[in-house]
Amino acid sequence: LDLLAQAEEALIKPVIQDLVSHFWQYGLSIEHPSNPKQLLFLPDAFLWPLPFERFASFSALFGSSNTAAFARDFSLHLLAQRTRTPPPTVRPSASVLLTDSFNEDRLRPKDDPKSETMCMVHKRLVEAKVISNAEKSLHGQMLTASPEDIKVMLTDSTMFFALGFGSFFSALDSRHFVTQDLRHLKLVAIFHRAQNDDGFRRQTKRDSMKSIRQQAMENSYGMPLLASFRGVGCIMLATEPIPVNLSTRCFETFAKSVQAGKTVAKALEDVLAQKEKPEFRYVRTLEGGLPPGSTAPLDPKKKPVADISATPSEGAEDLLPGHTRTAYLTVGLAWAPMEAAEAEVKKKK
Repeated sequence: LDLLAQAEEALIKPVIQDLVSHFWQYGLSIEHPSNPKQLLFLPDAFLWPLPFERFASFSALFGSSNTAAFARDFSLHLLAQRTRTPPPTVRPSASVLLTDSFNEDRLRPKDDPKSETMCMVHKRLVEAKVISNAEKSLHGQMLTASPEDIKVMLTDSTMFFALGFGSFFSALDSRHFVTQDLRHLKLVAIFHRAQNDDGFRRQTKRDSMKSIRQQAMENSYGMPLLASFRGVGCIMLATEPIPVNLSTRCFETFAKSVQAGKTVAKALEDVLAQKEKPEFRYVRTLEGGLPPGSTAPLDPKKKPVADISATPSEGAEDLLPGHTRTAYLTVGLAWAPMEAAEAEVKKKK
């Protein structure tokens, strides 16, 4: 955190002064129609790891809670290409979900026996139609997804979600990924980088079989770059290791927001805005999606009764600690509505 503060002091604050003088002509304290509403970052590979979207200096321009004002891309040319490159064939809006493809999620001895694993969350979201294509969606308790299975999922969807452990490229090698035509994909959301013993051992074994050059490409810069070159409209990914329960809760919030018709930037804002009491921060949700500390109903037909202590109200803090908030980033058309939203609008008309 000290290094980030030094980077902000040396690199960001001088830039902020120029931005304010050129684009906020009446000052930050005055609301005016000409004030910018969004900010696009175009960092190179060297600056890419810096969490520009979470720097307080940039947040002050739009308000600390308005995290949807930020997105990043590799160049203005690539951003323009995302909107102008039509898919080879028109596909109906459909979302698929790949969850814990190696079935590595296990409850620890101190976890509540009624806690949800990733695969249980997968089943619940598919049943609730948060993920529209149940037939193509896969989780590790069904089978270990092969590269061919994942290719089919990428081909038959317009929004691809993945939740799991380690790197996404341990499930689908980057050499397979770069051969796909992904111009039909509006969104690829990768909620990987969760860690446990099984996932860590598998990831280490897979990495040992890859060249140094390939490993260098399969990072937080290379993954969205490859997806962008293959035609993906928007990429959302986790760039740092994240505790299992936080990764799962963030994914569920994000998926529900996208399904409700929000942009990717607004969906990420919902993820970062989550509140929870400190004692429940690293506690899993219970069966049925009940929040930590809730009391499950004796009759499954009855409505769940949540414990008052589990309701984020008095004493609640941000669910995500500072280092985890910097781990999520969006690349590409984060401010464009997803096809799910467009489909809902057409139905209402």
